[in-house]
Amino acid sequence: MIAHYERVDAQPPGPILPDLARALGVSTDALLGVESMHEETDPKTARFLKRLQRVQHVPPADQRALLKFLDALLDARKAS
Repeated sequence: MIAHYERVDAQPPGPILPDLARALGVSTDALLGVESMHEETDPKTARFLKRLQRVQHVPPADQRALLKFLDALLDARKAS
């Protein structure tokens, strides 16, 4: 059904909107474009996520090094 609406310029029938929203885990307002479908992220998390996105632009060897460091840090936290 979703593929149909993506291919064809049509709107889903009103009666199925609540079921569709429930299946997708969003509000009907989000489906209709009245509100954003993205959850609000606290500022500290948003800053952290932006930095993580920048990792995509570093060389693969540096990415591996960052992942090893992050894994080691998380493992140390888990052990304590």
